[in-house]
Amino acid sequence: MKNRLWKPLAPIMNKTNMVPLVSELENEQNELTPKQARQAEKLERRKKYADLAIQGTNNSSIASKRSVERLYMHRMDANKNIDEKKGCNEYFKYFVGKALRRSPCINRGYWLRIYAIKSKIDSIAARTDKPITVINLGCGFDPLPFQLLDSTNKENSRYEGRLSFVDLDYPELLMEKKRIIESTPELQEIVGDLKEHPRLQHVLQGRKYLASPCDLNSVENFVKLMDGLELNDTSSIKIFVAEVSLAYMTSEKSNAIILACSKIPNSHFVVLEQLVPAGPSEPFSRRMLYHFKKNDSPLQSVLDHQTKLAQEQRFRLYGFPHTNIGNMYQLWESISDEIKQKVESVEPFDELEEFFMFCHHYVIGHGTNDQSFGFYPKLKHAEELNPSELPVKKPPIDFLPFDDGDLLQRKFGSATILPNDEIIYSQGCFNSRLKDTLSINPILRHIRQIDPEIIGETPPERMCHTLTSLNENLCVLVGGRGGPNKPYSDIWLLHRKAPGPWQWTAGPFLPETRFRHGACAISSTQVLIFGGVSEGQPFLIYNATQNSLTVPRVEGSVPLVASPGLAYNIKTRQGAITGGADKDGSISSALSVFSYDEITNTIKVVKQPRHPAFKRYGCKTIFIDDDALLIVGGFSPDVLFDQHSTIVETSLASGKVNLVSIPTEVWERGIPLMAGFELQMSSQRDVYVLGGGAVCYGFGAVWNSVMRIKGADLSN
Repeated sequence: MKNRLWKPLAPIMNKTNMVPLVSELENEQNELTPKQARQAEKLERRKKYADLAIQGTNNSSIASKRSVERLYMHRMDANKNIDEKKGCNEYFKYFVGKALRRSPCINRGYWLRIYAIKSKIDSIAARTDKPITVINLGCGFDPLPFQLLDSTNKENSRYEGRLSFVDLDYPELLMEKKRIIESTPELQEIVGDLKEHPRLQHVLQGRKYLASPCDLNSVENFVKLMDGLELNDTSSIKIFVAEVSLAYMTSEKSNAIILACSKIPNSHFVVLEQLVPAGPSEPFSRRMLYHFKKNDSPLQSVLDHQTKLAQEQRFRLYGFPHTNIGNMYQLWESISDEIKQKVESVEPFDELEEFFMFCHHYVIGHGTNDQSFGFYPKLKHAEELNPSELPVKKPPIDFLPFDDGDLLQRKFGSATILPNDEIIYSQGCFNSRLKDTLSINPILRHIRQIDPEIIGETPPERMCHTLTSLNENLCVLVGGRGGPNKPYSDIWLLHRKAPGPWQWTAGPFLPETRFRHGACAISSTQVLIFGGVSEGQPFLIYNATQNSLTVPRVEGSVPLVASPGLAYNIKTRQGAITGGADKDGSISSALSVFSYDEITNTIKVVKQPRHPAFKRYGCKTIFIDDDALLIVGGFSPDVLFDQHSTIVETSLASGKVNLVSIPTEVWERGIPLMAGFELQMSSQRDVYVLGGGAVCYGFGAVWNSVMRIKGADLSN
């Protein structure tokens, strides 16, 4: 029906002396029966409510981008090319009333989102001398036009005045954006006075800038608007930008928009939106989908285009055969080392697991109908784990309800199991770092705090440390950190004279600070310490009898990596190190098998097979028999682990890798989010995944329940 989409704009336009169109919906309602009119009114209210919910996502996004602008711009020399009279290169500030400080992971994610869109525009502009029109589909309060049209920013000289912009969104948002522009001299100076377009009703026109209300759910009206804007000529380049705007539409309607854009000559389509690459039941995806549904702005088309491959097929099917598509980590990898180092220097950052999860859940896609266009940089596709090529084991897996289970709502604590199968869990982080210690009985399914029984001083609150038991009365705590820039070098002994109370005693200091390391018992009196964020040696050994530290002799090479998986079998005197990140952030795909000679105090690297299944940051490993190693969780830059690859088993002797499939009913119920968790095996060879969780970008936190893997069946 002609002009229906303009109806919500009418009352606002009257205030700005713009002439509204007559709503045919009102005329039609006069011809309906009373019941039909009530139903039509109800549907109209529901649609308006849904539209308002979607508009509300703009407020959260723009506040997060303002957090990035406020924190990152000056520290990354973004103002070095700004006119001194202006003083700063900030634009989001005009659209955000009160600046908020987001978490480091949200800041880095939104910095990458801002970079993603601008870098795509820059890559296109660098390969043509034609005029360029950027059409922002669902622009919200995005100040991109002001950033790139600002003549006081000398960096914009690269565009040679060839850029112009078209902002499309809900009428209410655009009129508020107009009000902000008109009340902000800095913005009005960039685009001039906004006036009604001489030919197109309700379209605002400034200098190289247009703003038009548009309901993208109506492809017919969208096409008419594009025709009216004369975008079908071949003398210019068109860049359509959809940053998390099509995701709220049904696939039928969003794909119709993509197809319509592909019919316009010399067009590029840049999409940034959510993915669910391991399916909607994966913990981060589940939380993300719940967040948008709870806020009455459910993600719709994302479930039909869940993966990078599905997005690529989507582009090709709907008119853009020439594509450059990847997830946000692939974009991060394409950024120069110089820029990445500047980003990493802005604020302390120790949330790599959360960053990996964010990156895997967002696609950055660039498609064009110009087959001669050369993408640069072309997003690289690393070797990914192919589950179909590996044998699968299916052990029983279930969840264990615990009394006082809320005590385990924490991440990056450390656990160890005693010979009597009591699990001791130390400290960690909930909303802040914790200081307490827990006793967990997996048989009786009971958790209690043992701190009231502890005598004497206690170690300060911390996370990313290790706790290792040497016998039923002695555990050794090593290192960890307070804040990301407050690492520890201390050792503490948790000990008791059974059946008396536990007490903490300070041990020796490490030669340097260390956190995100691994530790395991290599004898009844020794703890092997490996890796971590540290300037020290890869290996240290703590001797409880002598209360001292030594640096073992190492035959072979194992680089110092952070958050590795570490396990040791005292019986066979063999150990294994899996994954971890080196100082450059590269994740290892090696499984380093080593032996230890106590007499000569020598670590000998026996072999280092590599496999995509081993490429993990923050995984946990454990021997389930003399040869078989279980590798659980963690995150890879290349793939988001799913129902069949989150857990794998490998043979140290043969190097054979088996997938350990999680039963569908367990997967769909909600497996633990494999970040900051602990892994322990009982004397009955039941394996427990406990603790852990993460803040899922801006969608809220996930805290884990306890999951049990029947290890007795696993190794058969």
